[in-house]
Amino acid sequence: MVRFVLFLLATLFTNFTCRGVPIATPDFDERNEFVIKDPHDWGYRTFNGKNGLIGVLWPAGTSFNSADSAIFVFLQNNKEKLPAKPCNINLFVEKCPKANFKFASSKEKNDQTLSIAEQYFSGRCGRTMILFKEAIEEYVVIIALVSAQYVTKKQLADAKEVASAYRKEIEKSIKPLKDIALN
Repeated sequence: MVRFVLFLLATLFTNFTCRGVPIATPDFDERNEFVIKDPHDWGYRTFNGKNGLIGVLWPAGTSFNSADSAIFVFLQNNKEKLPAKPCNINLFVEKCPKANFKFASSKEKNDQTLSIAEQYFSGRCGRTMILFKEAIEEYVVIIALVSAQYVTKKQLADAKEVASAYRKEIEKSIKPLKDIALN
């Protein structure tokens, strides 16, 4: 009888300790106001934030953690007060510890002798780092295609498509505001 009681207590204790803590699930997905249709063959994740990293894409069939190529999407909204540290920058730093994204000052943005890399990054990431800059009114979107390999024509075309799609999304969001201001 004592063995049976000990067995029940051990079973009861094991069930409580094996159960674990439930995984916290937010009520809604964290999304940025600018979301695009992801290009074919890419995984895509958006992040909430006004200034900083707002999206990342990686080749399908891999995970963000294991991908050796990625497309990072940064936003600088010059109408908003820029934070000291760009939003969600830790994800970029994990993949590109030497690149160090920063917001461009108005002096840097107006300096025609500086490249996009010199304006927004203090170093490089991977073997290949291709940058696109889309300036739409008070918004500046920086698209960084980074890879440990040389990029393919398809990857380059996809990064251009991402840059174009974000431009369209921002223009779409600005248009209603312009229409309201005109009325």
